[in-house]
Amino acid sequence: MKSPFPFPAPSLEGWADVEIPKKGHFSCSPTSELCATPNIMRTLVYLLAGLAAAAAQSCKDDEILYYPDSQECDKYTQCKYGVVTEEYCPPGLLFNDKITNGRYPCDYPVDVDCGSRTRTQPAVASENCPNAWGYFGTGDSSNCGYFFNCVDGQAFTFTCPEGLAFSSATYRCEWPDESPDCDSSAFLGFSCPKEQDPAQFLITGHARLRSPRDCRQFFICVGPSPRLNFCDLGLVFNEATSSCEEPETVAGCENYYPREELAAIRDRKEKQQIAAAKRQEEFAQLRQQLARRN
Repeated sequence: MKSPFPFPAPSLEGWADVEIPKKGHFSCSPTSELCATPNIMRTLVYLLAGLAAAAAQSCKDDEILYYPDSQECDKYTQCKYGVVTEEYCPPGLLFNDKITNGRYPCDYPVDVDCGSRTRTQPAVASENCPNAWGYFGTGDSSNCGYFFNCVDGQAFTFTCPEGLAFSSATYRCEWPDESPDCDSSAFLGFSCPKEQDPAQFLITGHARLRSPRDCRQFFICVGPSPRLNFCDLGLVFNEATSSCEEPETVAGCENYYPREELAAIRDRKEKQQIAAAKRQEEFAQLRQQLARRN
């Protein structure tokens, strides 16, 4: 048995058959000689008391240390300014045994490797929160574009950027096909064809297909899985060239942008291009000045 404290633990040899439940009683295997020992409970109490005393003696007044429980991933021993206590993380969080700087040691499950510490306290569920703390998806693989941040049992809703889906494996918004919680085709309402144009693979490395709903949108097919993409403002997708182009050149999308809006977008882009060119020119002049000095 590995000691949770940074000092040698008393020998536990011969105690392998003893199970110590939380409720204060114990049980032995029928073949264990320990079952015949009349003073085993007293000995056990002395042993545990010795461990606690050793922990208290090693806990200094000027330090904060944490030690994992041997079985429960959300339980730990805290040494804080000379006082040793047993603590539990809030429901949904787990003890991170990699913490060494004294900060709060409870983290989200994606950041913790429990190893053999497989047990946790029962979940405390509430509306939209499978547990009191954590990030949780909707539970619907066709509606995975938002998620809940549960804080002490209260759910706060967050929406992923359009086309991305919440992943319980990373606690981030990912491509739908990279989320274990999402059916990308059902979520995006688009299915990639089983047979795709090989010419497109030569040009872009994957198939690019127009969206049936929006001229600015298009789908990249990563194998059988679609990923939603967008052309820059002012452009629309041309499936014939697998690229984003001016709306006047794409049949059916000529009037996608209102005339005034398109004019404003183009004017803004032109000003940005002029400003970028000016900065590039100033940078080139600065490099020439520095070169002359050297």
